Amino acid sequence: MLSKEEYYNKVYGCWLGKNAGGTLGTPLESGWGKEEMFDVWWYPKLQEGGLPNDDLELQLIWLQALEERGLDITARDLAEYWLDCIVYNFDEYGLNKTNLKKGLVPPVSGYFNNWFKHCMGSPIRSEIWACIAPGLPNVSAKYAYEDAIVDHAGGESVYGEIFNAVVESSAFIISDKMKLLEIGLSFIPENCETAKAIRNAITAYQKGMDWKEARNFVLRNSYSPIAQYSPVNLGFQTIGLLYGEDFGDAICKAVNCGYDTDCTGATLGSILGIILGKDGLPSKWIEPLSDKIVTNASWGGIKNVKEPKDLDELTRRVCKIGEKILALYGEDPEPLIPKEEIRKLWYIPPTRIDYDLKTVRASLDYLDNPSIQYGKNKRFELIIENPHPEVIEARVSCRFPEGWEVTPKEEKITLKAKERLTLSFSLSVYDVKYIETSNRGSISISIKQRPALPEIPVVYIGSNRWLISTRFDGDIDTETPVEKDLNPSGLEDNWKVANFDENELIVEPYFENTSGIIYLRHYIYSPTARPVRLGLPSNCPFKMWLNGEKIHEVKTEGILRPNYGGDGRSYVVSNLREGWNQVLIKIERKDKPVEAHFIVASGDRFAHGLADLIECKFPWEII
Repeated sequence: MLSKEEYYNKVYGCWLGKNAGGTLGTPLESGWGKEEMFDVWWYPKLQEGGLPNDDLELQLIWLQALEERGLDITARDLAEYWLDCIVYNFDEYGLNKTNLKKGLVPPVSGYFNNWFKHCMGSPIRSEIWACIAPGLPNVSAKYAYEDAIVDHAGGESVYGEIFNAVVESSAFIISDKMKLLEIGLSFIPENCETAKAIRNAITAYQKGMDWKEARNFVLRNSYSPIAQYSPVNLGFQTIGLLYGEDFGDAICKAVNCGYDTDCTGATLGSILGIILGKDGLPSKWIEPLSDKIVTNASWGGIKNVKEPKDLDELTRRVCKIGEKILALYGEDPEPLIPKEEIRKLWYIPPTRIDYDLKTVRASLDYLDNPSIQYGKNKRFELIIENPHPEVIEARVSCRFPEGWEVTPKEEKITLKAKERLTLSFSLSVYDVKYIETSNRGSISISIKQRPALPEIPVVYIGSNRWLISTRFDGDIDTETPVEKDLNPSGLEDNWKVANFDENELIVEPYFENTSGIIYLRHYIYSPTARPVRLGLPSNCPFKMWLNGEKIHEVKTEGILRPNYGGDGRSYVVSNLREGWNQVLIKIERKDKPVEAHFIVASGDRFAHGLADLIECKFPWEII
């Protein structure tokens, strides 16, 4: 059992270690992973308090959520803090926030239209859940799961955050590194990519490879060109833990493996900081940073946050929450073994939203995704469970916007005690004018002789509509009749209508496995004139016109990274006018299949996703 002094010392050590590892790795971070390793054995850049980093400051926001909303916070609570407090839109952060703005809720907000669900945005913010539940990894794992599914549901990063939270929580009561890794692995699926990368690092260590050979072994088996791909980074973090001869050597080896260097350094620094405690950390690495907290609030990256002035205040606030959790959960006779309720989390579909309505438990499952296309049936399910010892009778009814058809519209059901029932529904819209960017319906469950229940929201996002030309021979510089008149126009002969559920443009079938060029035409309604960032992150050359004016051209092949902020290649800031705008894109396919996404974000430094644009219908379909 930890004393208050030991608890404080280890939590303080966690934040000191995280600051040190993050400060070491932050100057080396980039968006793309590199084959070569780094050779850095001291801070590349120093400033008092370390360098600001989302790894830490998001956890300041989660601490505030715990203080304001209580110990039983869920993903739904954290979603509100994403919109209230987090302004920047790095990768999955921005995509998740746009989903929230359009009305989706977790876990669907983290799953739908999120190319970055396997990236490091959630594994980096695990420490808060460990520090409020020291020696209670089952509790930490559940908090970590709720956190991760807001912006990574269905992705490897959910397992990455659970693993980190479990290792860090366990590190409060044991210090054996291999044992910590075994405990962490027992809380995530054996066959997930995260577990494979961690095991490969362990295998390399046990076979006697040196740490550089281990790094290449892990990278070879968990490769991604994206530096933030979470499995490979969890593997590099493990290399630092196992091969490190002391604190400084460990964080340097993790960082020198490359890829998401601030994250691997910071997480490993946290683990070692918990094991060693504040008093056991080497002054060489800690004193240059002091105990001040530096955040991105100075330029507006975060807002509405009650920032602690230093690590002492942060630690005391965390310990205050932790003492409540320790009192709530008490002694666990088997604290380091995953409970069945944690294992069940592995199998929850990212398309399913669970509601405890008190009288009944209900789950809405979108089954594939929450998008709707004109003329295409969508199915969803409602699972209802009666937790009571008595039979209940209920009427289930659906309400959707004008022009939407749902079958059945109403069902009368009887549920025996403890019975669970699944109802299936079919949804369709046969006139595209009734589809909006965000379409909000609801399900009502009315139970006889029981209190009234809140409605369950059902939100569908209108699919983006495009026109696609026939394939032309030639390359990006070949002019075709399409380019002779670039003025906005409607549906023409030999152009096909395509609906895309997400930002991805699935255009490879239109090339018929042959090199050449195609054109895509898209219409965007903007309620106001505004600067926007338009992008076609892709692996192919392309040209882009807006309202008849060429605004961007790329003649090289690229690597896909479809975020809001840009990739240094595929984006341009231009101006949408109020009303309708036409985008024309010319894509060249060379020898490999085309991968492309279309991105629209605000034109300012924040690159916000825009939830008020209309892209789901053509101008002539509004009538």
